[in-house]
Amino acid sequence: MVAPRLSPLTLALLAVSCGPAAGPAPAALAPAVVAIPPAPPQEAPARAAVEPAVDPSSPLSLPAAAAGPPPTWVEPPLAAQDRARAHQNPFREHREIAVGEHISIAAANGDVASAAGGPGVFAVHEQLGVVGPLKLPARSTWVGVAAAGAGPTNDALYAATPEGALHRAAGVHDALRPDGFAPRGSVAGATAWDAAGGLVAAAAGERVSVSADGGQRFTEAVVAPGKRVRAVLVRPDGVLAAVVEAPSRGQRPGPPDTFLSLDRGQTWKRSAFQPRSIERAGSWIWNGDATCPAVLSRDGQQWTRAALPDALYDRPRLDGALYLSTAIRAGAAGSFRSAVAPPPPEPPPRGAAAVGREPPCKRDGASGMGGVVGGVWGAYGPACEGALCLLHADPPAPPPTRTWIAAFGDGLCDPARVPPGGACAAHLARPPTFAVVDQLAGAVTPVAAPEGCPQPVALHGAAGVGVLVCRGAGGGAAIFVRGATGPWHAEGTQAIPAEALGPMAAAPDGTLLLRGSTPPASAQGREPLQALVRSPLPLGAAQAWRRVAAPDGVAALPAPGGAALLAISPAASTGGRLELALDRPGRPVLSLVRDVKVYQNLTRMEVRDDGRVRFRVLPKPAPEVPGRPRLPPPGPRDARWHELTRGGELVVEATETPAGPAEERRVGPAGR
Repeated sequence: MVAPRLSPLTLALLAVSCGPAAGPAPAALAPAVVAIPPAPPQEAPARAAVEPAVDPSSPLSLPAAAAGPPPTWVEPPLAAQDRARAHQNPFREHREIAVGEHISIAAANGDVASAAGGPGVFAVHEQLGVVGPLKLPARSTWVGVAAAGAGPTNDALYAATPEGALHRAAGVHDALRPDGFAPRGSVAGATAWDAAGGLVAAAAGERVSVSADGGQRFTEAVVAPGKRVRAVLVRPDGVLAAVVEAPSRGQRPGPPDTFLSLDRGQTWKRSAFQPRSIERAGSWIWNGDATCPAVLSRDGQQWTRAALPDALYDRPRLDGALYLSTAIRAGAAGSFRSAVAPPPPEPPPRGAAAVGREPPCKRDGASGMGGVVGGVWGAYGPACEGALCLLHADPPAPPPTRTWIAAFGDGLCDPARVPPGGACAAHLARPPTFAVVDQLAGAVTPVAAPEGCPQPVALHGAAGVGVLVCRGAGGGAAIFVRGATGPWHAEGTQAIPAEALGPMAAAPDGTLLLRGSTPPASAQGREPLQALVRSPLPLGAAQAWRRVAAPDGVAALPAPGGAALLAISPAASTGGRLELALDRPGRPVLSLVRDVKVYQNLTRMEVRDDGRVRFRVLPKPAPEVPGRPRLPPPGPRDARWHELTRGGELVVEATETPAGPAEERRVGPAGR
């Protein structure tokens, strides 16, 4: 039997209680006191920081940024039913209705009355740019331009009402005021008008009335007794043409007759040549047929068929500037078609003038549109490998919003400053006019270029804000921004060439990213990928932009909170490896995933609304196998969206149709 083991404390207590076995007892027995030291306090076991297990197969999502209200300038995307209107040119139906020496006026479908409900009637002045919408008198049915004196702004604007009342604006800026058109004279019953040079003419019945004092007084004359004047045309040099209705032949009306006047409409004479139709283009009165042209020559009497329409069509029309886009476009000063350019052609050689009724034109079957008007890029894009293909991809286009900041094509350059082979828009004497476009209402508000930006290089837009990149001092990028309201805001100059900044992308919270130029995918030792990132701050905020540089970077996208998502492919991997990192303002760069194996070509990177990162994957061409038919190279339709997992795998998105066995063999391991 084993005796129980006693603790030291128990043994001590027994020894005190028993005492010695023999001997006399002490005189006084003091009570024994045993000090028991307190037990040391036991520390609670530290709780181990248990992180939730990360499923490597789960989709990679960007970490959430600090939530906050978006800036006031951020506009939500257009609703799906409204997106068809996005970036449509509101001037696509506009046609030139009048032209002066320095100005062109355009209205929808070439009719003043049809301008209601659209952007309105606009003018394009060679020196001043786009101006509008014009404040025409109520119920105007005609608008014209006539010279009002010497100088580059000598074009006066005229408008007439159905009652024949004439109104005049001294210049294009006056035409912007509600009271800018002042009443002048009138021609009762006028059905046709025209103006050029210093003359204004109106047709009423069998008479043509002409004014040489700005429409205050008119003198009238009968063109052809008993024949109604259907149209009157005024050339800037004072030559007039009138089209009169001919008597009916049975139930069919006869062909119209053309009459000419060399003394400002005082006397009229039937033309020796009778064109089948007649119109005026600047200083040309002609039949309007480019295949078989017949043009009234400088003497105002003879018609020539030797005039080449190229002299007319080679000059760009000023109203072409009404096309809205984000491109910076310009024309050379003095190159536009106007009321005096090109001038009327010289008279034909003796005996070569066109006479009699114009016969039907004998066409040679040519369409008049010879030559190749465009080219086709390679079907499969530039050669690249794996992740390096992202260098050729543009970032996703921002979703359209109600407001769009655009540019007119009315920039002006001095031809003497443009080097041989240089682009006119890169050497501006006057920057283009910009526009705030309400894409739902169709309203267009022209705005001037910001001060301090004589040379715009590129215009970008996202989330309802426009970002204008200008060439600053030393060639750096000077940044200006503006929203739907308010002025342009200067946001500093970045030490990166203005021409090197490419497309812009936007995050949902208003973070913007302008990507820098990228080297060829095959370049060895390529320069770092650069980008400018704007945090979602109020417009005009200091230090809103920062520059991000990613060595071996192949793509960059904006992320919420002013961050930039960077895709990096180490040079040694030749596109076979990929890393993702998040560059955040004021914080260390966060590595999201490393060593992603890339088996196929990545043609696009995107961040979904839920923060997941995905790539567009294009299979590589299958290797040739002797004795087997050669498969066609993969095209855009073969590309599929793949999600990136936390474990660094590219897997086909759930919404994509999985590849079949044959496709699996062609695409590669795991469908990557």
